[in-house]
Amino acid sequence: MTGVNEQHIIIVGGGMTGGLLAVLLAEAGLRVTVLDGAPVPVMPTGDAQLRVSTLTEASYWLLRNTGVWDCLDPGRVQPYSAMQVWDQDGTGEVCFSAEEAGAETLGWLLENGHLTAALYQRAQALPNLDWRCGAAVEGARRGETGWDVICGNERLQADLLVGADGARSQVRDWAGISGGASDSGHHALVATIGTALPHGGCARQVFMESGPLALLPLYSDPAQGEQRQCSIVWSGWPERIRELQQCDAARFAMELQASVADTLGEVTLLSERAVFPIQPRHASQYVAAGLALVGDAAHVIHPLAGQGVNLGLLDAAVLAEEVRQACEKGLGCADAHALARYQRRRRGENLVMQNAMRGFQQLFEQRALPLRWLRNAGMRMVNQGGPVKGFFVNRALGRSADLPVLARAPHLAKNSG
Repeated sequence: MTGVNEQHIIIVGGGMTGGLLAVLLAEAGLRVTVLDGAPVPVMPTGDAQLRVSTLTEASYWLLRNTGVWDCLDPGRVQPYSAMQVWDQDGTGEVCFSAEEAGAETLGWLLENGHLTAALYQRAQALPNLDWRCGAAVEGARRGETGWDVICGNERLQADLLVGADGARSQVRDWAGISGGASDSGHHALVATIGTALPHGGCARQVFMESGPLALLPLYSDPAQGEQRQCSIVWSGWPERIRELQQCDAARFAMELQASVADTLGEVTLLSERAVFPIQPRHASQYVAAGLALVGDAAHVIHPLAGQGVNLGLLDAAVLAEEVRQACEKGLGCADAHALARYQRRRRGENLVMQNAMRGFQQLFEQRALPLRWLRNAGMRMVNQGGPVKGFFVNRALGRSADLPVLARAPHLAKNSG
């Protein structure tokens, strides 16, 4: 890989997607700088953080194959081996299990800050990776040979500039790329709860008239008892979510318990309740000359399936794969054909998932009796098994025909050549 280290990549944003991309590129021998306005990520301690993510099988192998998984605190990672989805207004229910999928687990739950801290820790072992925290980027413009990036009193030059700076991406704006934002009509409330009954490593989701409610199993907290702590993501109409945020803790617990039909017994609110609007978006393009967008800078989907972070991690892996291959051929990290392949491999895949989430939201908001009957009949049919259920299970695991090599289980990666 002669001359690879001469290539310089600047990643704006040091969250989960930007952090993984930085590690992948640095491991490929490229010189990488991460400019992140946030403080140094630290491993969480004490109470669970509010923002958590589900990791698929594909994301797990990405983290394992880069050594990031070994930097995680295993006591704060919760695997789940079952999923239960049901319609509050009917008899429709779908249950998935790891055994059906031929897997040890369906996924893992962990705090966003936990994964970011593990990525930062892994980055410290890579000498060609400079991860700068508290580094606010003030502007960037395209020059004759690359991008000029202004950070504080410093002007940096990048052969390739990557926007991993979230839904309100400045990099996307500087490149003149449309963000394609829309309003889902939903807000989301996140909180941590304690439950009288153990969650049993099962992720649960109930669809209600106002929106979906997910109960995500968290790691065991000795203060709450074994497997008696969950993170909730309650999506719904803004006025309904505002009401749930402002009512007292006892009323909130009563509303939550009734909404999930006492599935986990009596519940207790353990944290504050944070609310944010759900505004799906899809960038008109993922790339420009010497520039690429990844993660929320490129796409934001409804959180009802918990796939947002996994799509971002796959963006990072595919972009790193295409850039590495271009550099190995002596084409440079900003090769237009490599960036075009990245966009081709990821944009369509992300659009399918985004449209699917929009379709599910609209389907479960329908109140007409015939549609409700068809919806519940469809769920019961899917639950009986067959190709349709297999399709949903594979999607939940992050399996697809075009996975980057590092996102595949070792035997599959080896067979891919």
